[in-house]
Amino acid sequence: MKTKIIGVPLNFGANKCGLEFSIDNFVERYPEYKEKIKILEVEKQTEDFSIKKVKYINTVSKICEKLAENVNEVIKNNGFPISLGGDHAIAIGSIAGVSKEKKVGLLWIDAHGDMNTPDISSTGHIHGMSLATSLGYGHSKLINGFFSGIKVKKEDVILFGTRDIDVKEQKLIDELGIKNYTWEKIQKMGFEKALEEVRKFFRKRNLHISLDLDVIDPREITAVGTPVVGGLTREMGKILISEMIDTASVTSIDIAEYNPIYEKNGETCEYIYELLQLIEEEIN
Repeated sequence: MKTKIIGVPLNFGANKCGLEFSIDNFVERYPEYKEKIKILEVEKQTEDFSIKKVKYINTVSKICEKLAENVNEVIKNNGFPISLGGDHAIAIGSIAGVSKEKKVGLLWIDAHGDMNTPDISSTGHIHGMSLATSLGYGHSKLINGFFSGIKVKKEDVILFGTRDIDVKEQKLIDELGIKNYTWEKIQKMGFEKALEEVRKFFRKRNLHISLDLDVIDPREITAVGTPVVGGLTREMGKILISEMIDTASVTSIDIAEYNPIYEKNGETCEYIYELLQLIEEEIN
């Protein structure tokens, strides 16, 4: 397979400035990727600003539909799509794009659960609803994007590295029985043991990986919009990705939530570069 990187400089899912500069900033630092990344334009749509429970839904659903089309095309051509963002709402589109062609499991690597719905979200930000949406919980316009119905089954999902989950969000996770390797749990059992269990669960199965950069300890990378104390080391993140590619039939990957406004010494951009190099080496 050949990797195809699709850049999505979306910030409307998080309602936070800076994310829209994510792809441009990365390419500026690593110009060798200029010709390797297809950047999708985020087209602003007419919005009803009286709707507070699911903000910028028309704009977010539009770009997710466009990303789904692009990911789906890569999958149908036996390629390996890497969706680079931009806020984590992009996962709604990338997962839709791959799951139309293949039944996939989902490894959600994130400090947050992203299992909010419009009814329980305290902010109305869609990036915090992206996993729930893919499982069929949330706004119908997002759930049925690209094709009708759920994109991934709840029993095929693992959360990894979480350490900041809302109370109502946790209740939904518990009700659905979603496997959740919190950072606390990973520390107690050991990273190697947790990794082995995840590998065993997804062994030889189709797998989409969705990585939010805030899963990494903010002492190691800074350029994320919602940092949380603790988390995986940079090396753990790379080991996790590498081991899953070796173990499962990984179909596609997201790398989300790069916000260059919070960059200090270029370490986050460098980490994205390292991840892309690792994935390309493993896949191409």
